[in-house]
Amino acid sequence: MMRAAVFFEPGKVELDEFQEPILEDGDIKIKVELCGVCGSDIKTYVRGTPYTIPPAVLGHEVVGTVVETRSPKWQEGDRVAVAHYIPCGVCPLCLDGKGTLCPELFDRRIDPGGFAERMRIPRDLAERATFKIRDDVSFKQAVLAEPLACCIHAVRQLSISPKSSVLIIGDGPMGLLHTQAAKAYGAGKVILSGMTPHRLQRAKQLADHVIDANTCDVVSKVKEITGDGPNHIIVAVPSIEAAKQALDMVCLGGEVLLFGGFPKNQSLSLDPNRIHYDEVKLLGTVGSLPEEFHMALTLLESGKVDADLFVTHRYSLDKVAYALEQGTKQVGIKAIVDLSAPEGTAEEL
Repeated sequence: MMRAAVFFEPGKVELDEFQEPILEDGDIKIKVELCGVCGSDIKTYVRGTPYTIPPAVLGHEVVGTVVETRSPKWQEGDRVAVAHYIPCGVCPLCLDGKGTLCPELFDRRIDPGGFAERMRIPRDLAERATFKIRDDVSFKQAVLAEPLACCIHAVRQLSISPKSSVLIIGDGPMGLLHTQAAKAYGAGKVILSGMTPHRLQRAKQLADHVIDANTCDVVSKVKEITGDGPNHIIVAVPSIEAAKQALDMVCLGGEVLLFGGFPKNQSLSLDPNRIHYDEVKLLGTVGSLPEEFHMALTLLESGKVDADLFVTHRYSLDKVAYALEQGTKQVGIKAIVDLSAPEGTAEEL
């Protein structure tokens, strides 16, 4: 048995004993060093999900050290970052480059989640979705690989160029990470709008222009900055109004990408002539591919994305429930669970 922060029901996560994973041929076992707290973890904690059957262990933004291996690729002591799912690679969607829509995407995944002392990485993930962290790169720097990979997957769908202006709506961790993904892919001008004061303050270190939606008219300000409207808009907030606003603001021939998951039973109305006559493209993305995970890790290893600008809070394993509660209140920017932190740790970095 091992210790884990176990999800029993919405609103109830407790430190408890959990079954130690047993390896099969090709698998590896890692000691979890750090695990990021994702917005999806917070959503599951608050209201549950059909895909998470309690008792379960949440957490999927994982970096760790190999402590047992039945794979010829990995040795004990290797420092790794792990993508938590992998497409099959052979179905029609995978062969068409749409691996994030693979019907078997979640058939091979980490066991259990990252809020646990140890984790089994199944053979396929160990072979194709686990990546070595350079010795000179900290676990803290590498732990952003999974969320950054999702942002890279999004910006790769856009026709960004050095002449492009990109507006990101939303100042959460993913919105802020999108500023770095857009710049990495050559955007000439990156704008971010949001409503959370401490996150907007941090955004000033990341974006070329920051708009406080509490104090000014976003549409007017964006037009002032871009002239005819942004070439690309990423909606990184689960707001139908933000999506409508994006479709109104984007320039002729521009692209709007819906990134945040929206509440169920909501619909988006739009003027079809905006799509037809103005040749506006409406896109959506979800998740990331293993190669994008590797791209994200490489970007982090290069120092072009600095984890210190994003990771603001650290919690010990026994404080996972508190970390999730703090996430519901938008405390800080990005929180991590540190498996080596002393019990009771809940600190701002």
